[in-house]
Amino acid sequence: SVFTQSVVMQQTHTTAKTTGALIPLRDQSPALNTDFMMTAYGIVWLGQEIPGFVTAQGALEPFEVDKGLAAKLLNATWKAPTRLHGTSLDCHEANITRGEDGPAISNGKECTIPSGNVNLAPKSRFGGLYIGYYTDQHADYSLEGMNCPSPANSHLFLALWGEKTSQSLNGSLTGLFCEPSYWIQDVNATVTVPSMSVSEIVPTGAQRSVSDSMFNRTAFEYGIGTGAQLTSQRADISGTTSVINQIANLEELDYDGTATNMIGFALGLSRLAPAQYVVPQNLGASFEKAHKLLHALAIRQLTSANITNDQKRPGTVSGKTNAIVVVRPLAITVEILLGLVVALILALMFHSHIRTSQLCKDPASLTDLIAMMAKKEQPDKSPSKCNDNDPSINFELLKGKLKFCREHAKHADGPVVDRRRSALNLVHTGPPIRPLEMRMVVAVVFISLLVLVLIALILLKIYAGGKLGLPLPSSSTLVNQLVLNYVLIIFATFLEPFWLLLNRQLCVLQPFVELHGANAPAWKSLDLKYTSLPPQMNIWRAFRGRHYLLGVVCAIGLSANLLAVSLSGLLQREFVSMDISRNITRQRDAIYTNTSHRPEVWNYQYVAKSNFSDGVALPPWTAPDRFFVPFAAGSTAAPGEIVRASTQGFGIKAECERSDANDTALIMNQPNVFVTEQRTPSGKIVQCGVSPGVFGGQNNVDAALEVFRQLRPIDINTGNPDTRASGDVAINATEAWLVCNQIILVGFLRANLTVAFTDRKTDNTDGSNTPEVEKINALSSVWMMCKSKLVTSSYEVTVARSGHIQASSAMPTNGENVTRFFSNGITPAHLVATATSILATGANTGPYWHDDNITDTWFGYFVKHLSNSTAFVDPTRPVPSFDSVVPYVEDIWTRLFAIVLGLNQEWLAEAERGSMLTGSIIAPTQRVFMSHVMFIITITLLSLNICVAIAYWMRRPPKTLPVMPYTIASIFRMVQGSGLMSEVDNEEEWKHNWRFGYGRFIGIDGRPQIGIERRPFVVPLDL
Repeated sequence: SVFTQSVVMQQTHTTAKTTGALIPLRDQSPALNTDFMMTAYGIVWLGQEIPGFVTAQGALEPFEVDKGLAAKLLNATWKAPTRLHGTSLDCHEANITRGEDGPAISNGKECTIPSGNVNLAPKSRFGGLYIGYYTDQHADYSLEGMNCPSPANSHLFLALWGEKTSQSLNGSLTGLFCEPSYWIQDVNATVTVPSMSVSEIVPTGAQRSVSDSMFNRTAFEYGIGTGAQLTSQRADISGTTSVINQIANLEELDYDGTATNMIGFALGLSRLAPAQYVVPQNLGASFEKAHKLLHALAIRQLTSANITNDQKRPGTVSGKTNAIVVVRPLAITVEILLGLVVALILALMFHSHIRTSQLCKDPASLTDLIAMMAKKEQPDKSPSKCNDNDPSINFELLKGKLKFCREHAKHADGPVVDRRRSALNLVHTGPPIRPLEMRMVVAVVFISLLVLVLIALILLKIYAGGKLGLPLPSSSTLVNQLVLNYVLIIFATFLEPFWLLLNRQLCVLQPFVELHGANAPAWKSLDLKYTSLPPQMNIWRAFRGRHYLLGVVCAIGLSANLLAVSLSGLLQREFVSMDISRNITRQRDAIYTNTSHRPEVWNYQYVAKSNFSDGVALPPWTAPDRFFVPFAAGSTAAPGEIVRASTQGFGIKAECERSDANDTALIMNQPNVFVTEQRTPSGKIVQCGVSPGVFGGQNNVDAALEVFRQLRPIDINTGNPDTRASGDVAINATEAWLVCNQIILVGFLRANLTVAFTDRKTDNTDGSNTPEVEKINALSSVWMMCKSKLVTSSYEVTVARSGHIQASSAMPTNGENVTRFFSNGITPAHLVATATSILATGANTGPYWHDDNITDTWFGYFVKHLSNSTAFVDPTRPVPSFDSVVPYVEDIWTRLFAIVLGLNQEWLAEAERGSMLTGSIIAPTQRVFMSHVMFIITITLLSLNICVAIAYWMRRPPKTLPVMPYTIASIFRMVQGSGLMSEVDNEEEWKHNWRFGYGRFIGIDGRPQIGIERRPFVVPLDL
């Protein structure tokens, strides 16, 4: 068709305004904690989306365009002038002189690092260092402390990359001294709504240097160089982590050297082979990428929505919207045809105008045709020698027979001869006929076709009504287009002219149907003008003339166009997910063979933070409550496909029970121990305990505290928890270790404190700088001991090619024997105890009493974000009840356990080579569906067609005419000799009481005829 539905681009010009700007310089250092580097970790290693108005190259000043316009569009974008904040590095190769104690490094100016001051100490072949300028307790190296005087070098940093060929660093060594510059640039930026991700930046001006009064470059460079905040302020633990642990991530890149923050970000963004960083250009480009991203995230963190610019400027809202569009090739064809039609119409009008016409009126009805055929002078109407005044003439209408013309014999003395005869015996005509299209054989064929189409569509709907629809008829686009779009339309296209033919026959014959009874008024017979218009256009005239069958046939003829439209939209192609059976390679067996781990590579808390607070996807093969044994999804599925298969899932069922530990002595000092008795699987009673390990308080006020500690066996010699193994559960660990390590002590406390001095702790320094709690004046708390039980079951999982879980459902089971999934001396207790050790060590990194809602432990951070509330950590609120807080504790533990298993897939045994499992790929496949609305319309119209067709042939006109009245000659034959030829008046209508009929009559020439006459001169025909 000429018009089709399509998605089109719509662009509207409007105004834009700035919705944020940098906070004042004095506020930037306290506001710039390390949270932006935690965001960078999520972007570099966890696939987190870059925040709105930020790119890897810089940060835009946020702006806003008309929100109402964007809400009406799909994939809407805003475009407006704004400013881009960016940075660049100016790097120069360092002068390196090798010595016995190590290399001496100089920038050729004031900065010279003597030999022996730098040690890359790579564990593997290559190692790298990022040495910032500023000195801090969290930084191993700094240029400030290595003979680089300030202020000339206060913004330098040194990047080193070296190769170890033996035990010493005597291979290639590359050094770069880099100095960043910061600039701002006018641009036209386009962002996608609602994420505000940047899709295009077009510079409209030159880069301008940013003054030190606008951006605190010192605070920024201090943070990325040392991992600490220049002006330390209270913040959640996500903003106070000095060194973000990237060791496990870098090992995936074959790097096992020093892993400072900048080394991790530079290597993670570039993803080059370690040997390639020896090239100075590669090393400089890597650090510039990291520097640009961190600067952009820092600008975002320092941008406040409370600082706006009300100055209006031009903006544009663009997006896609559903619209009816013109198919240009077809439109051109239609335009040409319409032009041809207009030309023909004009030619016809011109020809009609110049041609002489002798018509005195429009020959639209039988009356009009009779009037035009009537002669000016009519012959004597009396038959033979008789006339109307002749007493010998006697017209009688008796029992349907017309008796007429009694003539006396010419012989006076002879008998009177009665020549009265019936008009029924006077004339013989040919047999009556019926048009071919009105014959019953045509009816049977036509109605059968409609019924078959109706049944076929219903069956198609039944089969296409499922979730998967029907397959495409062919792999050929052309064949699919013809079958799905044109076959049904062709049926409707041929249906319309057939109804038009039936309609025309009825329009022509309708006056004769009325005349057949020989008692029809003129307005229902001779004056009908059904042939003056296209047949379907007679619908109003038909209903007004009470010819309801004709009116319905006209309506059905018109509905054929609607049927064509409904049929054209009946079959629709949509993409659905189809399961295709496939053998899938196993990667791991569901057998745990070890639980060894390295505490220095724990990074589960970063993964959990990104998932809980930023919505980043969990690691591959990890669901919120389960870890699934991986298989080769990536090599099985093509891009855009997902994989479904059965695999084993592992998790824990966490159960917490109330514990009574509301004792001030327990938490005053670390030697105090919480002790509980537990029973081992062999029936022994062991004592488990833990010191809450509270480091200090914040102020002499009401405070809150969150405790998350793993229990350990009590040393019978000291009465304190055994510190051996430090959380690493060995295979030969005692039963006491395995039992105690599976238990977590959790507490939520409220207290009024007396601390060593009254200055409020406002920074994030470690426990040594925290005022010691001298006394707890009042204490209220809720304590619980949480145990976990390993659970496993077979699951049907749906995963992306990357291994990220899309859906999972447990398969029916009678209960799994958990121990059969372990070997090499590893038991379920080992797995749970090891994972609990990892969780407890990372989740409770030195809790402090706090008088605000800021959480300095990961456990407190997770509670606050999963509950989406500060109620559980707010010191001004009452201590939470056990029932209100325990669901969140159990949920956190369940989630973290699944994450730990997902990050330690190497604990599972490697699958045997060639080991396969049966699964399926779910591929987006185009299938055929039926539009429900169009189906209802189509079925309704086809049902009406069938009903009307049946009525049409059941009520079709009788066979009375020897010839069809299609021509003037055939109509003239029907009225020739009729008295109507002399009674018609071109100026006046028939008398209202006259009735007309089609039958036998004596013509004005005295001969019997069959045709149209008025009563009482006509006798109806017997059928």
